[in-house]
Amino acid sequence: MRIDLMPTHDVHNFYLRWIIAPEGKERALLEGLGGPLWLEVETSSYIDLSGNRHETAKVKVAIWPHAGPQNHGQARFYDVDARRRFWVNLQDAVTTTVVDFLWECKPGSVPAKEGVTLTVPEGVRRAASAAS
Repeated sequence: MRIDLMPTHDVHNFYLRWIIAPEGKERALLEGLGGPLWLEVETSSYIDLSGNRHETAKVKVAIWPHAGPQNHGQARFYDVDARRRFWVNLQDAVTTTVVDFLWECKPGSVPAKEGVTLTVPEGVRRAASAAS
């Protein structure tokens, strides 16, 4: 699964826009789940759709199904470091957590109405380097 990220900004806000694209057999695996799949990423310095600022928040990203022909999303922040942490966590979660769940999940095992929400805590997680 691939995620294309586009950071932008204006005078007051830092935006992160994304497109999530399943590759290869992943689209068939998503269609066979039986219910919706979401990714919930914890973040800070978040601005919601109403323009309210939140010190901490959880952004829910629809993985499957998504509206429209492509899976687009956007989040808005008032701190560039919070946007960067969210960026790294979202990219890591889509390419590892979601993909691992897809390949381990049996077709039709996701409840049709409730679906499954995969949660990712805030904070940049890096794998231990070989030199350590």
